[in-house]
Amino acid sequence: MELQKEYALVGATLIDGNGGSPLNNVAVVVKNGVIEEVGNRKSMKLEDGIQKVDVSGFYLMPGLIDAHVHYSGVSGMPAESVDYGSPNMWLESNGTRAMRVTVEARKILDVGFTTVRSCGSNYDIPLRQVIEEGGIIGPRLIASGPVICALGDDDVRRDLYDMPYDLSSLTGPGTIPEHIGGGVVECRKIVRMLVNQAVDHIKIKITGTGSGPGDRQDDITFTREEVEAFIDEAHRHHKRVAVHCMCTEGTRMAVELGVNTIEHGYCDEGDIAVYDELCKVMVEKDIILVPTYSVIFIGPWAEKKIPERIIDAHKLAVKRGVKIALGSDPFADKLTPYGKHNIGEIKLLVDVLGLTPLEAITSATKIGAEACGISDKVGTIEKGKLADILVVTGDPTNDIDILLNSENIKYIIKEGNLVIEH
Repeated sequence: MELQKEYALVGATLIDGNGGSPLNNVAVVVKNGVIEEVGNRKSMKLEDGIQKVDVSGFYLMPGLIDAHVHYSGVSGMPAESVDYGSPNMWLESNGTRAMRVTVEARKILDVGFTTVRSCGSNYDIPLRQVIEEGGIIGPRLIASGPVICALGDDDVRRDLYDMPYDLSSLTGPGTIPEHIGGGVVECRKIVRMLVNQAVDHIKIKITGTGSGPGDRQDDITFTREEVEAFIDEAHRHHKRVAVHCMCTEGTRMAVELGVNTIEHGYCDEGDIAVYDELCKVMVEKDIILVPTYSVIFIGPWAEKKIPERIIDAHKLAVKRGVKIALGSDPFADKLTPYGKHNIGEIKLLVDVLGLTPLEAITSATKIGAEACGISDKVGTIEKGKLADILVVTGDPTNDIDILLNSENIKYIIKEGNLVIEH
C-alpha cells in the first residue's frame, strides 16, 4: 500500500488511546504526518480528491510506546551460553554493538512500537539522530544517554577479571564512566554534561539491582542531598527524571523529591503500608510507575519465584490511582529478545497486574506518552497529534493476545508514513 501526503483511513473501529470504548465506522484524516480530523464516517465530509484507504473490518489504535528500553547491542551469543557476569558479554567492539542496535530498533518497530524511551544506553543519542534522518527504520527515540549510577556497571565481577572501573564503565551496557560520590557538585556536573549532549531525559539508579556480589536491591547508592541535586538540576533544564528503585526506601526518597517516573518500584517485606502512603503521594504529584515485568517473567531469570509482595504493591498502586506505563526493560537480544520481549509486556500487564486489555493499551499509549513527556505529540488518535497509527486485524480490547502476533498488525504508520506492512 502507498500513502499520499493527505489521506483518510475510513471504515475501521477506533481505539483512540484515551481509555474509552472503541468507536465503530470512523474516519481518520491525515495531512502531512499530522491527524487533521477524527470522526464518524457517515457524518464526516471528506475533501474531493483525498486518498481514501478502506480499512473496514480493521481496528485503529495509537502506535505503542515502551517507556523502558536499553539499546545496548551486547552479545550475539545464545542465551544458554552467556555468562551474564562475565566481561565477555560486554567487552565487544563499539562498532559491532552499534550495528546491533540498528537491528534492535527495527525489531521493536516491527511489533508496533512507534516510540521508545531509552533508560540507559551508550548508543541512543546517535541512534536517535540517524532514525530522525531516515537512515535507519526504527521507533521515535527518547534518549537518556548513559545511566547515572554510583560505581558503574555492578553486574561484572571486576575482582575476578582484574578489570578497572573506567574500562568496564565505558564498555558496559550504558553507565556513566565516572564514580559519582563526590557530593552534589559532581551530581550537578554530570546532569549538565548529559544536557549538553542533548539527552531528552535523565535516568538515575539510586538503589542496587541484586545482580552483583556486593550489590543488594535495598542498597541506597546516593545520599538524599545527591538525589535532590540530580533532580533539581535536571528539572532546571526542563528534563524529566526516571529513577531506578528496587526497594521501598529508594522509592520513598524519589517520590518525596519529585521524580517523574519510578522504574521497577519494588516493595520490601513488611513495607506495604509505607508503599500505600507513597502511592497517594505519587497520585498527587503525577508520578508514573513503570513496573517492567518482562525482564522478570520472560527474561533469563523467569524461572525464579517472584515475591508476591512486589505484585501486591503494584496492584495497590493501581487501586490507589497511580498511572502505570508499559516498560519492558530489554538489554541484550539473546537474553531479552527485542520485539518479542517488548510486546510481551502488554500481556503481563493483563495477566500479572490484572489490568483489562483496554487499560493495558492505555498504559502502552496515552500514559506511555506522558512518561516520555511527549503527550502533546503522540499517545492518542486525535486532532493535532502526529499520525502514529496501527491498523490491526482484530479487537485487542477483547483479546490482548492479538497484539502478540505481529502478523495481526497489518500496517504500522509513523508520522503519517507507512513504515511496515505485514
